[in-house]
Amino acid sequence: MEITALTERLKYSLRKKDVQQLAHFFCEHPDGVSLLFEISTSNNKELAFHAAWVLENCLLADKNLLEVYVPLLLKSIPELRNSSVRRHFCKILKVWLVQDDRNLQKLVREYNEDAEALVETCYDWLLDAKVPVAVKAHCLEIFFVLSRHFNWLRNELPNIFRLVQINSSPGVRAMVRRLNKNLELGNET
Repeated sequence: MEITALTERLKYSLRKKDVQQLAHFFCEHPDGVSLLFEISTSNNKELAFHAAWVLENCLLADKNLLEVYVPLLLKSIPELRNSSVRRHFCKILKVWLVQDDRNLQKLVREYNEDAEALVETCYDWLLDAKVPVAVKAHCLEIFFVLSRHFNWLRNELPNIFRLVQINSSPGVRAMVRRLNKNLELGNET
């Protein structure tokens, strides 16, 4: 399928099956994933959402491809205004952090400034009532993983958990309970 036809298809509603099929086609095209990333960070809200969803499927299906895009994700996350794209980008980054303990060390060693910006951004989003639950859930998990390296964050997690639970949804409260339990048990996730 041509890249223009693939891009055109992103303009219409998608089901999970469509997203997976589009991810396959975009990954096969030499510039497909780069184009998805570019569209994901565009100002067209619906098109950006669809592209981010397909991008998530591309990157999570291929660890090598994910490694290539982590630096771009880290730089982009603090600038994102589209909550739907935030959800997918945070999920991608969370999965990358969770899938291999070495990724946390890599984040701190190679992308330290971006890691600090990520912490600040996640914190702001956790406290923003307009940020959707799914974004907050991914941010909480990112914090939990990052707390293994940043002692100050590990010390602050109980306070962050308390703050987040104020006026939060049942899903966020359940996530906080799970992470709090893991924190008390010393589990990784």
